Amino acid sequence: MIDETYLNDFMNDVDDILESPVQMNTANETISVYNGLFLMKYEKIEIIIQGNIQYKWNPSIGVVFEGVTTEFSDLIIKTINDIEHFEIVVNGENYGVAIISNFNINNQISIKGVFRHTVITGEKTIPISKIKFCIPNFREFLGISVKKITKTSRSTLRNRLILENDRYKITIDKRFEYKELYSSVTENGGYIITHSGELISKKGALTYENSKEILNCLNLFLSFLNGKRTSAILIHGIFDNEKIWCDYSNYYVDRYDDLPSWINSHSIEYINELWQVFSKKWKDKNDKDVLNTAIHWYLECNKSSGFVEGSLIMAQTALELLYNWYIIENKKLLIGKDSENINASNKIRLLLSQLNLNYSIPKKFTYLDKFLKAEKLVDAPEAVVQIRNTIVHSQEEKRAKLNKIENMAKYEALQICIWYIEVALLKILDYKGDYTNRCSEQIVISAKREKLL
Repeated sequence: MIDETYLNDFMNDVDDILESPVQMNTANETISVYNGLFLMKYEKIEIIIQGNIQYKWNPSIGVVFEGVTTEFSDLIIKTINDIEHFEIVVNGENYGVAIISNFNINNQISIKGVFRHTVITGEKTIPISKIKFCIPNFREFLGISVKKITKTSRSTLRNRLILENDRYKITIDKRFEYKELYSSVTENGGYIITHSGELISKKGALTYENSKEILNCLNLFLSFLNGKRTSAILIHGIFDNEKIWCDYSNYYVDRYDDLPSWINSHSIEYINELWQVFSKKWKDKNDKDVLNTAIHWYLECNKSSGFVEGSLIMAQTALELLYNWYIIENKKLLIGKDSENINASNKIRLLLSQLNLNYSIPKKFTYLDKFLKAEKLVDAPEAVVQIRNTIVHSQEEKRAKLNKIENMAKYEALQICIWYIEVALLKILDYKGDYTNRCSEQIVISAKREKLL
């Protein structure tokens, strides 16, 4: 029999799970922002609309409105037909600027519209105590224990990730119903809120303006962990447990896709340390630009947005960027013209040497190995660069050669390039934990090992 006193003491020591500020139980479920009367305003013209404002996921993420007006006049009809942008005003509060996408005139005027990027309700100039937000389509992890208590049950779950630096503490909890939510999005595609988050400032007041930079940094960091883009969305500014403002803007999130990532989902060890280095580098303009660009190419390659051939070009672009950032600018291993004249395969080799990776083709990549031997090439960097060059250069000879390369060899070349990018970023960010190696028969390899192949 369970000792009730012990159980109560144990539960008291475990934090409550964060509740999502917005409820979403099925994939692509529309979220209501407002229902009732509002104004479409252009200069001195105000058109009263009875309708609703909603946050929708399809055909793209963003806030839309629809409604009807019984106001008829030549001026109103001409305004609706001719004017591109309207302010949407609810109870005297400007929600943002919207574009009319469709209207129909019958006994009344039916109107549909789409908001432009920024949609904020409430008073965003008021300092707040914390920010709550939602994260869609974020992968599963085993983290710190939290508890969920209902009228019928008490549960503990390893659902929490804490990201903390000298300025901010960010808490991210996997939702209690994660498995059901994940099943919904795998069956239907699209989007679903999988995690809830909270941001607290450790130094100074927290405002809408100063939260934007740290959330932008967080969005890129989470996307790097995720292997696809995600963002903090549906952001609520909270003071004394009251919602002061809400940001409904359409931050970028990739549709659900089962894509690989380097992160070891069974452990969050060293992820906070990785965040500390990442957020510190974010403060430097050059480092921030490189992180933004390199991770952009990484995410695009990982989802093969340019198919295999286009993604391979993007991957080599990312590797050359990381070579310049790490080898030339930071380590200064080459100076002057020598750093510019070195060919692409040697740039990759030099980068790999600093990552403690050898140049051979992983054992599981048999098609790429077959290509290397057929072309009498030296190693993986040369094989990757040669395939990339046959794609980029359009001479008849190169096109003929490209057509003879097996698709699986191109795919394996892409995967090894993405792996190089992953390991380079982890090395530069001083990550000391385990990671999943997409190029190895082993699922998890320690980033602390000297040789990773």
